[in-house]
Amino acid sequence: MSPTVGGCAFAHDPDLPAGEEPGIWLPEVSPGTLILEPAPSGFTTTADIDLGVLGEIVDDRSDADGREVAINDGSGELHVRLPSDDATRRPAVLLPVDAVFDIRLDVASRFVRRLRGTPVKLLPTALRLTWLQRMRLIQLLHTFDVREAGGGPREVADLVLASKQAALPSVEWKDSAARRKAVRLIRDSVALVERNYLKLLSGR
Repeated sequence: MSPTVGGCAFAHDPDLPAGEEPGIWLPEVSPGTLILEPAPSGFTTTADIDLGVLGEIVDDRSDADGREVAINDGSGELHVRLPSDDATRRPAVLLPVDAVFDIRLDVASRFVRRLRGTPVKLLPTALRLTWLQRMRLIQLLHTFDVREAGGGPREVADLVLASKQAALPSVEWKDSAARRKAVRLIRDSVALVERNYLKLLSGR
C-alpha cells in the first residue's frame, strides 16, 4: 500500500485476510522479539549467524529501522530484530531491563542454546498459546465481529455459542445463562481488541 493512500504505510497488506502473514510487533511490547545489535569492538563473538538453522523462516522484511526475521520452530514465532547486517556478523543481544526482563532473558538464553545445537524450544512456555487459549481467542474475535456488524447478546449466543437459548422469548432470554455468557464475551472481546492483546505479547 502506498504511503500516500491514507497517509501511512501498512505493516500488513489490508487486501489479505488476517493470519496469512506474520504479525510484526514493536520489540518494546513483545519480549518474543529478540533484538540483535553489533557487539562493541574488542569482543570475540559467534560469527555469521545463519538464522535459518533455528527453524523455518516464515517472514523476512526490512524497513527504515532495519530488518525483522520471523522464525517458526513449532513452539511459535520468534522475531529477530536487526538494525544492520553487522548484527549477524558480530551479534550481541540487547536486553532492556523492563517489566518483562525475565522473559526476554529466557528468550535470549534459548536463542543462544539453539545456536550451539541444544534442542530447546525458541519460545518459553509463557509465550506459547495453549489449544484452549487459541479457541478462546477465536471465540472472542468472532464475538467482536458480530458486535461490529451490529449484533447484540442474542446474536452472539446464536452465532458464536450456537445456543438454542438464543431463540427464547424476551422474558426467558433476559435471565438465561446464554445471555449472561454472551454479555461477558462482548465485554471481553472489546477489551481484547482495544488493549488486552498486549498482555498476550508479554506472556500474561
